[in-house]
Formats: sequence, C-alpha cells, structure tokens
Amino acid sequence: MEESNRAIDKIRILMNDLIKDAASLPPISLKTATEYHNNIYNITTYVNSILTTTPNIYDIIGNNPLGIMYDNHKHHAAFMSTVFSISNYELLARTAPWVYRSYYSHGFDFDYFLIELNSWKEAINQYLDKKYADEINRIYDWLIDRHADIISIALSDIECALPIDEKWLESKNSFQSALLDGDHKKALSIAQNSIKNQSDLQNFYLHIIQPSMYEIGMMWERAEISVAQEHLASAIVGRIMASVSMMGKDGKVDKSSGKAVVTASPNEFHEIGAWMIADTLEQDGWDVRYLGANMPKEDLIIFIQSFIPDLLAISVTMPFNLSYAKEVISKMRGDEKMKNIKVMVGGRVFNENPKLWESTGADGYAINLEEAKYLAKRWQTNEK
Repeated sequence: MEESNRAIDKIRILMNDLIKDAASLPPISLKTATEYHNNIYNITTYVNSILTTTPNIYDIIGNNPLGIMYDNHKHHAAFMSTVFSISNYELLARTAPWVYRSYYSHGFDFDYFLIELNSWKEAINQYLDKKYADEINRIYDWLIDRHADIISIALSDIECALPIDEKWLESKNSFQSALLDGDHKKALSIAQNSIKNQSDLQNFYLHIIQPSMYEIGMMWERAEISVAQEHLASAIVGRIMASVSMMGKDGKVDKSSGKAVVTASPNEFHEIGAWMIADTLEQDGWDVRYLGANMPKEDLIIFIQSFIPDLLAISVTMPFNLSYAKEVISKMRGDEKMKNIKVMVGGRVFNENPKLWESTGADGYAINLEEAKYLAKRWQTNEK
C-alpha cells in the first residue's frame, strides 16, 4: 500500500509539473488562432491522408476502423482551436493524458500520437503562413517533448471517482451494478424505493445517478466495459429518469422563478447531466424548455430568440465541444434581445478544470444540480 501511494504521489507531482510547464507556453495571437480555425477542414483532411497511408496503420490503431481515427482528428482540431482561442494550456495538459488513456485502452499504440502530432505540424506548415505556423507548432513541439510524461500519467490510476456519502454508497453500488448488468427492472426498483418526495428525487440524481454514470464512463475509457454496455447503462438511466422525474412533484409552480432553457452543447451527445438540471429547475418552479443532446447551434439560437428565457444552462462533457458552447454564448452576447440572458455552464470538462468556465463568456458555473439550483435562484433574486 505504501509503495502504491508513493507511485501515485510521483504521478501527481508529474501531473502538476506538466500543468506548470504548460502554463509557461506563450499565448497564441488572435490572428493565428483564427487562421488555424479557418483552415481546420484542410488541415484535418491532410492529417487524415498522412495517417491513412502510414505503413502498418491498422496495427498502430489496434485494428480499429479508420473512422475512429478520423473522429479523433476531427475532435483534436476542434479542441486545439478552443485551446488556441482562449490560451488555456492547463486544459491542454489535463486533457492530453485522458486522450492517450482512452485511445490506448481501445487498442491504439502510443506511437500513434507521435505520428499524429508530427502530421499536424506538417499539415499546419502546408496550409498556414510561416509566422502563424511557427506560433502554433511551438505548442505541438511541447506535446511531442512531453510525450513520455503524458504516457506515464495516462498509464497511472490517479483519476478518482466522485466522493460518495457513506449513507448512499450501498444504493449507489447496487444501482450501478444493475446498470452494468442491463437490469432495468432492478434499477427502476431501486429508484422507486429511493424517491418519495422532491428532495429524494434530487438526492437520487446527485448521489446515485451522477456518480454511477461518472464511474461507468471511466470504466469505458479504460476498456473495462464495451461501448454497448456504456450505451445500455445510459439508455436505462434515461428510461428511469422519464419514469421518476414527476415523483414527489406537488404540482405547484412558482411563477416568479422565471423561464429557463436547458441543453447539451452542440455536438454533445451526453445529455443526462443536462436532463437532471432541467428536472431540478422544473421541480423548483421554473418554466423549463429542455432541448436534449446535440442541439444544432443555429437552431438553438433561433429558439432562444423566440422564447427569451431568463436563464440558459449548457452542459459540456467532452473538451472538444467547448468551442461550440462558446460560439453560442458569443452570438447571444452580440444580440440585443439575448445579451442579458444569464448563462450557466456545467459538465465534466468544467468539473475537472474549475476556472475554465470564465473563458466561455458564461455568467457562472455549477458543479452539480444543487449548485445549479442555488445559482439560478440567486440570479433571479438579485434581478428582482
């Protein structure tokens, strides 16, 4: 145990050093970030062509379909565009080991990342003027230089589950086991036995569903469960939430709470967190419009313009979807009708990078549904 603790401490020191080193990287100019963003399609296509023709590419990517590699390149480009636009290299340092871990767990060789990073440099040199390419490639050189350290962190087990209150632990473990077994009836029975009133519903979301899904997500990232198991667990949770969301609701609506739109970010397919926030606000008397997963940003803006809520809550799980949420908020701030709408963000990417929300243009951030309810109520109270 002592040896294990020393190993974990060593990795934490390495992680802190990686973050500190990243923070010393020079910021990217707005013009350079814009050039990168405007050339994303051509740069990504070029990277795809290099990797596709790389000898033994199927061995390097663990015999996965090339489409999985192409998806990674698309997500990488969107993520790096966000990093460059906000010059947040702590986000880069925290995300890189997670990306390595996720793809390695699903068969990709670590050498793939070196080939990929060098291919991005080549593509950037191909499509950007030298002064812009040099600026961006300093960041890629840093990733290449720290490749071995990123591998060490990725291979460690420092990522921890959410803390669980002891009184909820048994129910949470039983519920999570039912999800992994695909046992909808058992999971529903646990939910029904746990929820008798409005407060119980919020506790069930906060102390059972949220940590269960967080751990199941980590299990998928480590390839301990299949994509099918992860999707089945999410589907069961969705069915249960549809069944229990009205339990304990007394029918009373506090008209003073205001109107709210709750949605997952454009391109974001993880919607359970946003769904829980929507239910919680509705239980608290808000007039809620819940839009679900992967809401196209143009349609989202049109809907907000027509509904004019007091509050917009956006959930972001995956780091590469930050740019889409940021675009939505930016468009709102530039529109006279929408500029004063309060915007709240939340989701795993913010929980792991607590100051990240400040770069999105949002008014605040909530780590869980309790904080979301408190923040929404505080904003409404202050406005009145």
